[in-house]
Amino acid sequence: MTTQSTVGPNSRHRTRTKKIPCKQQQQRRRDKTIAWNYDTPLCVKQNNKMSTPVLRFPLGGKVVPGDRLGSIRENLLPSNGTYEQGGHLYASVVGTLGVDDAVMKGKSKKVYYPVRVSPPERKPPRVLQVGHVILGRVTRLSIQQAFVEILACEGDFSNTVGTEHEANLLVPMGEGMIRREDVRTGATDQIKLQEFFRPNDLVLARIMSLGDRRYVLGTAEPSLGVIRAFSATSNALMIPISWREMECPVTGDKELRKCAKPPPKLMSQLISQQSEAG
Repeated sequence: MTTQSTVGPNSRHRTRTKKIPCKQQQQRRRDKTIAWNYDTPLCVKQNNKMSTPVLRFPLGGKVVPGDRLGSIRENLLPSNGTYEQGGHLYASVVGTLGVDDAVMKGKSKKVYYPVRVSPPERKPPRVLQVGHVILGRVTRLSIQQAFVEILACEGDFSNTVGTEHEANLLVPMGEGMIRREDVRTGATDQIKLQEFFRPNDLVLARIMSLGDRRYVLGTAEPSLGVIRAFSATSNALMIPISWREMECPVTGDKELRKCAKPPPKLMSQLISQQSEAG
């Protein structure tokens, strides 16, 4: 603190005190100047001071490919799941936005923030075994067998076939076949597969054995068979009226199928949203 005296004409002697901050006070003021980004909770130290990277999305938020995450002028660096183009960082995968530990570069020890996008963890595919009930789509028919594309395994039905669109998004797990003698119980010599299945039908079947290239499937049980089929004339979703027939609600036409009668719990999971499939 310093004291200065001022003397002027026709004025009394005045004393004016001027406060000069010391170095410690100046340092404290600089330390209090913090650039906070309230959208992102992450705080890192930069030159022994706290600061945060400036991002267009909150940390932990979901981003998709092409989303602009921020500018490299904000000391951002591309990391896993991101890339730099035209001075901006973009997401290259679907996932969760995050920032890795800050790194220092150059002689000035400037701090940079590596920005990453972490894709969601994927569950390992289920191993199909003899005795499992599978959900499949009939792809083609021959005289002796029906070929089925396996879409899901027992235990995965609850959120896989809500609508026809969702069923189309399923990744095939393998291929199976339903032989003529495994369609139903009783005499099978005069069975015509065209009267039991049609291409694009969704069926429940049980794995009976592991073939050379395809799983051998069966639908002889009452709870197995076609659970969803569309009319050949109106393309409307048909309603089962017996174990051997389905009816079109638009035209009233009836078509032959081997209809399934799943347990009530599984039935509610599979058919609760069938009306949305049309």
